[in-house]
Amino acid sequence: MSEQDGVIAVWRASSHGLLVGYALALLPAVGAVVRWLALAVRPDLENLASAAVMTAIALAFGLFSWWTVLRVRLELGAEVILMVNPWGTQRLPWSQVRGVTLGGWGAEFHTLDGFKFTASALGNFGERGRRQDERFAGLQRLVESRLADRHRF
Repeated sequence: MSEQDGVIAVWRASSHGLLVGYALALLPAVGAVVRWLALAVRPDLENLASAAVMTAIALAFGLFSWWTVLRVRLELGAEVILMVNPWGTQRLPWSQVRGVTLGGWGAEFHTLDGFKFTASALGNFGERGRRQDERFAGLQRLVESRLADRHRF
């Protein structure tokens, strides 16, 4: 994304989490391709049923992987923080943000009215604590800088 889009920074699942997500999507797809090739070599009803079942499984795993890992992200925009999580998407205006902490499910944005919004893109999916702390430290610096700029004006 470019600066013109108003996006300051983007976080996705960790590299290990993305690797797991892609593996969950691609391995069943490879299995489906193998079944379809087997059907081409030996066309019969058993191979057709096997290919159809494997294709359905591959589609289910692909959708699950995309929904829970691959589409998840946190975008810091000029006006709004966008949190795309498996359970929904939240848009939080900077004017409502009080601070950010690291919780068990990811970065937690605290609002002026006492609510908290979690961005699971910075969760600990498949990472050790140190890696998560490093990723969160970068986010925390940006958020604190943005909040300090807001209080100057």
